Amino acid sequence: MKRDYEGRLMRNKTFTYILPMLQDYVKIKKENLINTYIGSQDRPDDNNHIFLLFKFSGEKEFLEYENYLTTTKLYVDSYDPDKYHVMYVFKVPKKHQDVYDLFKEGKYSEFPQAYKISLFEFHNIKTPTHRVAQVLFKHPDLREEWEEKLNIPIPEDSEVSSVPDMDSEIYSDKYKYVDPIKPMENPFD
Repeated sequence: MKRDYEGRLMRNKTFTYILPMLQDYVKIKKENLINTYIGSQDRPDDNNHIFLLFKFSGEKEFLEYENYLTTTKLYVDSYDPDKYHVMYVFKVPKKHQDVYDLFKEGKYSEFPQAYKISLFEFHNIKTPTHRVAQVLFKHPDLREEWEEKLNIPIPEDSEVSSVPDMDSEIYSDKYKYVDPIKPMENPFD
C-alpha cells in the first residue's frame, strides 16, 4: 500500500467513492480498515462486489465487529488473504448499482445528487474546494490544474479525474503481507 509524503496510508478510489454506498447497510469502522476494493484476484468470480480489507486484531472489540459484519444484509463471505489481514466481501446495494457502474467508467460527475451528498457526509467533506467535491462537480480550477500539469487543453465536458486504475482497485498478491524472513522449509532438499 502506498504512503504519502507524511507516511499516511493512501487509499484508493474505491475507498473514496464506493465504500460510502455500504453505510445504510453496514456500520463502517475505519480503525482497522486498510482499504476497499471492487474485486480480488483471490476471488475472480466475485464480480460486482465490494471488498473490505481489515488488519486483523484479536481484541474483543474487533472480534465483536467481525461477528457483526457477518450478520449484515449484504455480507457474502470473508477470508484471510494472509496471516495479518481479513477480507470481507459484500454485495453492491441494488439502489447503488448505477453508481458502481459509473465509477468503473470514471464518470464521477454523473453520480446522482443524493449519492454525492451521502458521500460528503460519510467522508465529512464540508467545502466545495475539497478535491473529491471538485471531481464530482468537474470544478474548473481542477481542470486548469490538470491542463497545466499535462500541458494540454481539456474539454469542459471531460471528467477531471482519471478512470479508476484497476491495478489499484482490485486486490492482488502485491498487497499481501510477506514475511521478510521466512524460514526455509527443508534446506537440504
